Amino acid sequence: MRKYNISPNLVSIIQNLYNKATSAVLHNGAFGDWFRTMTGVRQGCLLSPLLFNIFLERIMADALEDHEGSVSIGGRTITNLRFADDIDGLARGEKELASLVERLDVTSRAYGMEISTEKTKLMTNNNNIMSDIRVNGQALDCVSSFKYLGAIVSDEGSKKEVLARIAQTTAALTQLKPIWKDKNISLGSKVRLLRSLVISIFLYACESWTLTAEIQQRIQSLEMRCYRRLLGISYTQHITNMEIRQRISQAIGRHDDLLTIVKKRKLRWYGHITRSSGLAKTILQGTVQGGRKRGRQKKRWEDNIQEWTQLRLSETVRAAEDRERWRELVDRSSVVSQRPSGVMG
Repeated sequence: MRKYNISPNLVSIIQNLYNKATSAVLHNGAFGDWFRTMTGVRQGCLLSPLLFNIFLERIMADALEDHEGSVSIGGRTITNLRFADDIDGLARGEKELASLVERLDVTSRAYGMEISTEKTKLMTNNNNIMSDIRVNGQALDCVSSFKYLGAIVSDEGSKKEVLARIAQTTAALTQLKPIWKDKNISLGSKVRLLRSLVISIFLYACESWTLTAEIQQRIQSLEMRCYRRLLGISYTQHITNMEIRQRISQAIGRHDDLLTIVKKRKLRWYGHITRSSGLAKTILQGTVQGGRKRGRQKKRWEDNIQEWTQLRLSETVRAAEDRERWRELVDRSSVVSQRPSGVMG
């Protein structure tokens, strides 16, 4: 903390909090034996996250000193993305990444920390490259997807993450089966419970998804599955999705369907980032060296924005900079998804 010019008096106060600190385990209402706490920060203390971030910032600063490997996006040099101790290192090639990992490993050990080889994964944007990067002699796994901050990052786009969210949402829906069958609870209350307890699980980090036609269909199918469960209607009863939506609308009034909610969240987030000036804006609007592969191109995140707004990307930037204009654009009818009318959900 002294290296960051934090007041000596404040440093002394914090040191006194940790000098001769003791801890005990609370089990069944009784404390176990007390013991000295020699490492780590105080559990539950409001200062702990800040102290840990200062500590980690020092490690990263020392590890990246004179490090030349990096990725340039929009003219800005980026070596890593991190949230607390969840660190995502970036490099242009295997040698640069190996150097970065080695620096982090050596520096972390000097500060009494270790990199978990079980949790650390490698991903490349070229499937033909097999990296051999090691930490403490153990090779790191090269994967096609990994979980970061609760969401799946995959070289196949957003499909894996959406499918995982659908599975988690379906599991939550099943756990609340007694509520859906309870005839003493009104349909309107059930729908509100569904949205707050179940659909909220699905919507986590949906702003980052790239929606293909297949993913959009799966989102619509999930919503109909949920509504059919609430209404106690099976697919064999041959009741159309349109009729089911009408019943839901009668219970809660006018509302956006699930796909529209996802689209609007993504568009609002795009507007928020466009009006900001941070790293997210640089990554969103910046370009990197190289070109796209020949043949049919994968849908990109920003392709959704252009498709839904019916504007060129440069036009969406200008529109998003005007908050009121962008809000009207998000809410207008062209953004609302088409609702399925068939029997199957």
